[in-house]
Amino acid sequence: MPIVELDVELFYSERWMRAVQRVQLTNTTDSAWTEVVFNVPLNAVEDAFYLDAVTVTLGEIVQEETWEMAAGNGIVRVPLPQPATPGEELSVVMNFRVVIPPVSQASWPPIGTTGWTATLIQAGEFYPALVPYIDGEWVTWDYHPVGDPTFYPATDFRLTVTTDDPGVTVVSGGFQGRADNIWSFAVEGARGIAFFASPDYVMAKGEAVGVPVYSYYLPDHAQAGEDAVEVAERSLELFTELYGPYPYADLVVVENGFFGGMEYSALASITDYAYHVYQGDPRSVLHTLIAHEVAHQWWYGAVGNHQAVEAWLDESLGFYSELLYYEAYYPDMVTWWWEARVFRYERYGPVDATIYSYSVSSDFILSMYGQAALFVDTLRETMGDEAFFAFLQDYYRTHYGGIVTGRDFFEAVRRHTSEDLNPLLEAYFAETAY
Repeated sequence: MPIVELDVELFYSERWMRAVQRVQLTNTTDSAWTEVVFNVPLNAVEDAFYLDAVTVTLGEIVQEETWEMAAGNGIVRVPLPQPATPGEELSVVMNFRVVIPPVSQASWPPIGTTGWTATLIQAGEFYPALVPYIDGEWVTWDYHPVGDPTFYPATDFRLTVTTDDPGVTVVSGGFQGRADNIWSFAVEGARGIAFFASPDYVMAKGEAVGVPVYSYYLPDHAQAGEDAVEVAERSLELFTELYGPYPYADLVVVENGFFGGMEYSALASITDYAYHVYQGDPRSVLHTLIAHEVAHQWWYGAVGNHQAVEAWLDESLGFYSELLYYEAYYPDMVTWWWEARVFRYERYGPVDATIYSYSVSSDFILSMYGQAALFVDTLRETMGDEAFFAFLQDYYRTHYGGIVTGRDFFEAVRRHTSEDLNPLLEAYFAETAY
């Protein structure tokens, strides 16, 4: 598994950061590598990302280069000084700077996953992320500002963030410790790592299934921030029972500064809107989004997929997990969930549409997610509850730490049912090969 060490200097008041990223890789494939490829979504934002230098070490050879990225192109192809043969180790060190852009509280993801507001800084897709190597090639894709335009292998991350202000709290998954203004984190088997920073964050703590749960929120939202702990605890307990063991050492829920939730490994980022409007009623976007993003720790985190071209694989189960949360804890609110989260929006297009089928994230989320929920609910009805939940546990266990495709999904389904799935596929899918 790749190992990534990120050392970040955060200049909070000036809203920029300087970082060194060290990537250690072993060629575990049967092919010789002539390059290593990274993706930088933040480079789509003008004047936000600057890659200064790249150093490759392969055996006795050290190759140092200054680097200049083309505007808008997020793919970084790092040529190797000689082919890396199967079993050979190498390292890539990247020095880069980020000028953190402002973000609107009305921005939908992925716009705003890295940005600043008056009260916080969020750093989501801020670093060069290694892309998967599959079937003899590095998998690349075009950046499109819809949904989650990312696709990464499971990686062991180490993150340190040094702030220029000791009063700033830094938040991420896998907290390891703090020494003055240096914060340390580590997450194993992660699809990505992110951090949030604010001088105003307040923390509440809980625990579920032996996993520490942390909630970081702004002081005006104390009730929502404290209730977020219970919602996350209940979600952890339920999804551990339904899907399998939780994949990380801790779970962090953090209030963000844009209009949406976003999953990272061991970290659930929740829109500040959900905190602002929360009145203590479980019929709320705070409950739905926390349940959704916690479910992504299984579907996205432990079981990965190509989120740009097969977004339904993680989003269908993440979204449907909201319903399972209400079924388990608030069964009298199930009808409300269907009305509030699915039927109030116009749904169109097949479940297996790519992010490129939509021009804006709001259309993608409000239409495709509802279609996906109806698909999963119909699949559950077709299989029956016993077979459906046996399928989910088998699917999770079989593909833990890996990357799945739609074929893997339906192969797992068919291990647990002999029902004819053709009517279901014809109703919801464009891809007939399933």
